[in-house]
Amino acid sequence: MRPPIYRCHNTTSVEKGNSATTGGLLFSAGLLGNLLALGLLARSGLGSCPPRAPPSVFYVLVCGLTITDLLGKSLVSPFVLAAYAQNRSLRVLVPPSGNSLCQVFAFFMSFFGLASTLQLLAMALECWLSLGHPFFYRRYITPRRGALVAPVVSVFCLAFCALPFAGFGKFVQYCPGTWCFIQMVHEERSVSVLSYSVLYASLMLLLVLAIVLCNLSAMRSLYAMHQRLRRLPRSGPRYHAETRAGQEEATPHPLEELDHLLLLALMTVLFTMCTLPLIVFPPAALAKRRSG
Repeated sequence: MRPPIYRCHNTTSVEKGNSATTGGLLFSAGLLGNLLALGLLARSGLGSCPPRAPPSVFYVLVCGLTITDLLGKSLVSPFVLAAYAQNRSLRVLVPPSGNSLCQVFAFFMSFFGLASTLQLLAMALECWLSLGHPFFYRRYITPRRGALVAPVVSVFCLAFCALPFAGFGKFVQYCPGTWCFIQMVHEERSVSVLSYSVLYASLMLLLVLAIVLCNLSAMRSLYAMHQRLRRLPRSGPRYHAETRAGQEEATPHPLEELDHLLLLALMTVLFTMCTLPLIVFPPAALAKRRSG
């Protein structure tokens, strides 16, 4: 008889050989990083020399992403640490709730994973439009519209990630029993389970691909801008006058966009490393097991 795909599905204790040290360190580092980022963003937004310039669209999007990530870590990680501390799996961590805690935990995992990726895509689009389509950017992309990204993303993710509660898809407990997530494969080939898992995985893959393409296009536009600046004459009053006028009208400055692009590339790599294993490895393991 083949072993079950999810051997920790019904376990009541944490699988032996696992420690809370790694989870505690990751939670502490993530919490400290997000609080530090919020502090720096608040300091940058308050400014020191009036009149204060209005916040940029990128600033608004970074604030939204930082708050979303902080909420995700604060709502998910304490349950993981509590499961390790009590040596109980999420299914029995709160006895009166039954399997409800696992269901809610899985919802939070899928919700904040998708919401963060969508906000990261919004940042990538902002960077791409500001460099590749500056006239469209200056006319239509404003901080007020940027502030609508987080609420719109939240509503979409709330509806999409709550589908398993309505019977389309399923949440399951993963080893070592300290976390739950979407059931990505199903031995009985349930149509709803497989459809939702494929839909979620495909959406995440498309988002990551779109982010990478936007970043590459922004890098190409930034390089073309740098080449144009190098071809400009470097002396004379006319050059200095044009330079001052260009700096006043440039939205945004190339060096500022370079900083945004580097930050965006780093966050893209980190989110990709954390997200893809959840949606790629379980189906790959099932395929290997069936072929064997």
